[in-house]
Amino acid sequence: MEKQNNPVQIVRISDSDHKKINYEGFGPQTVFGDGATQEVRTRLAQQTGKSIDYFAEQFKNWPGLAGIVKVTLKEEALAKSHRPLNLFSTQTCPIVGSLDFGELLVSATATGLNKLKSRLLDGKSKKIIANISAIEKIEPFSSDDRLSGRDLDYILSTSEKGGRLKIRLFDHQNEEKNNSLKLALHKFANDNNIQLKNLNYGSSRDLISATTENKDTVKKLVNFIGLRSISTIPVFKVSDLYLQTTPVGVADEQLFPAPQIDVDYPIVGVIDSGICPNSSLISPWVIARESYVPDGFEDYSHGTMVAALIVNSQSLNHQDARFPSTHARIVDVNVFPKGGMTTEDELVAIIEDVVPKYPQVKVWNLSLGGNDPVHNTDFSDFAHFLDEMHDKYGCLFVVAAGNQNNYEQWPTARGHAGINRISSPGDSIRALTVGSLAHKETPLSLSRIDEASPFSRIGPGPSCIPKPEITHYGGNVTAKGAFAQIGILSLGPNNMLCETIGTSFATPIASSIAAHLHHFLSQGGKIEVPTERIKALMVHSSLLGGKVTTDTINHKGFGRPGDIVDHLYCDPNCMTMVFETDVRHGGFEFERFPFPIPDCLNTDDGKYKGEVLMTLVYSPEIDKNYSSEYCRTNVDVGMGSYNRDEEGIRRFNSMIPAAPKDIKDLYERSRVENGFKWSPVKAYHKISTRGINVGDWRLKLSVLRRAEMAMPERPQRATLVLSLRGLEPNQPVYNETIQKINQLGWITVDIDQHVRIRT
Repeated sequence: MEKQNNPVQIVRISDSDHKKINYEGFGPQTVFGDGATQEVRTRLAQQTGKSIDYFAEQFKNWPGLAGIVKVTLKEEALAKSHRPLNLFSTQTCPIVGSLDFGELLVSATATGLNKLKSRLLDGKSKKIIANISAIEKIEPFSSDDRLSGRDLDYILSTSEKGGRLKIRLFDHQNEEKNNSLKLALHKFANDNNIQLKNLNYGSSRDLISATTENKDTVKKLVNFIGLRSISTIPVFKVSDLYLQTTPVGVADEQLFPAPQIDVDYPIVGVIDSGICPNSSLISPWVIARESYVPDGFEDYSHGTMVAALIVNSQSLNHQDARFPSTHARIVDVNVFPKGGMTTEDELVAIIEDVVPKYPQVKVWNLSLGGNDPVHNTDFSDFAHFLDEMHDKYGCLFVVAAGNQNNYEQWPTARGHAGINRISSPGDSIRALTVGSLAHKETPLSLSRIDEASPFSRIGPGPSCIPKPEITHYGGNVTAKGAFAQIGILSLGPNNMLCETIGTSFATPIASSIAAHLHHFLSQGGKIEVPTERIKALMVHSSLLGGKVTTDTINHKGFGRPGDIVDHLYCDPNCMTMVFETDVRHGGFEFERFPFPIPDCLNTDDGKYKGEVLMTLVYSPEIDKNYSSEYCRTNVDVGMGSYNRDEEGIRRFNSMIPAAPKDIKDLYERSRVENGFKWSPVKAYHKISTRGINVGDWRLKLSVLRRAEMAMPERPQRATLVLSLRGLEPNQPVYNETIQKINQLGWITVDIDQHVRIRT
């Protein structure tokens, strides 16, 4: 009970925490390599001329229509300050998007390209010279770019069989250009007998389905000037392995008790294959049912097992304390027919229909996935949609990382990294993506206890963002696909107790924790609690439970979250604080100084001896036109002190590195700087046994935005969870930090101020 006497502290933020930054001033723009020599100018001008030639016929056929040119920057010129904004402007060819890191997309008309060519040859200003020196190559956006690694033969085959294609138009960020493009596409479709239909993914209006059984017509469509991408429409299924679930007995009310009448439970929405109406044990937990599957085509196996783990995973699994002691009621949404799949646009329409019906549901479980790994840089359309739904309805989607069904790739942690990557919509940056861990082992099992399950799809997500963020138990398996005694136990149809495996069954355990946290903190829905707080607490609980390394980040994320008590309360040798604040744009930063450090963590000579752990979660501004730069704002946190550098300039030096600290060993520098560091979920960790000589610690939060982005009208909201932890269990870190907080005049409140959890 001692832990429950130490609630996490919520720190009240004041206006004085927001400080104006005094910049030292910007130096001259960097000139790279040989600069803008005549040779460089001529080469880039010739490349621009080739783009003019490439589009000549289409410009003639579609007067006034804009094409897209791809501009590749030099590796050393990817930083925001080097972006060639003076060269590519509304007077020439404005930047309207990006592909991979350092690949800019510019809106190009014949007039604009000719002006660009002239500026490349004759521009004399220092800014233009610096801009020219940053460019590696200029080339037209081609059909290969539209396919982006997709198999054209598969697209042709699908179309020939009557399958629908999904096309996406370019957004030129100009209403006149965009309208002209849509008119041209419809004329092209009419001329070539292509049936078009708008696909409405939330507010998105640039996705269209196209149907034609003529292969030559599809090839012409692939080359249409206005297309950004073309693919088949993805199909989704329950995130299930091609293995048979094993019945192991009949459950009873002792194993799976009914809800208590006087308890107000959280609610989780389960979008799956439906819950068996004949399962009398789980039916009392179901408060509503929605079905999008025709009568007679139901298969309740998967959905029932997923829902049962949300209701009571610990009891089902031998009261194993590694499973949470959480319970929740269920909104049952049946979307998957027996033996069938559901297309992406159908799933999107269902989610858009059902989520507003249940505003009280703040956690939605998606134990589903596509067949293919996510793209290196492009976030999926399904992910874009979930991000928008999160913002519109304030709900958290908890999504399975997906399963690798190819036995030859097991264990995925040691298999082909590209093939084994997470599946859509696990790449949603607002979602909480869950991988699977093994909780049991045998001599023949492929994973050891607490290693990633052999079948669990791995990270990273697009642009190197950490995915999955967390893991939980989803079972183990042998090389031959056997999982007896090492699988997860759950309740199946007709009250059968079943053993199974999959990320599908790790995900609902995380959903149950998330729903319980939200329900508790919101006082049963009476007060608004941002989903970012839930996500931050769960990631931080995982971080406190184990070390994050380059060997584990892509397989296990930041770890496995503990039980509810571990999210809300501190051990005596630990103090956890939560900061929820606006981080202002325009030369401001958040700062707390001095920071309360307990005496027991300071050595006699004033060095800090202990651990600092930080988890930062925020929902950045997003723009799907910028594939690898989808996250448009970046918040970073530092904890350290000011020191003077070799030139005598006073600079802030953060002493707590990002986790994993050796991330540079995992990715190229450009991907760390422009991808991983822009992740909306970040962790920081430092453990010092010798002591860190800092003096007076200070905490800072700052926000950065991408190069082309205007200053947002609203500040960037961020949630930071920070822990100070001693190296010895008997150190009075919690009590001494409370004393320091009071001495400094900080205003804090207990995270459980309304009610204390009892165990």
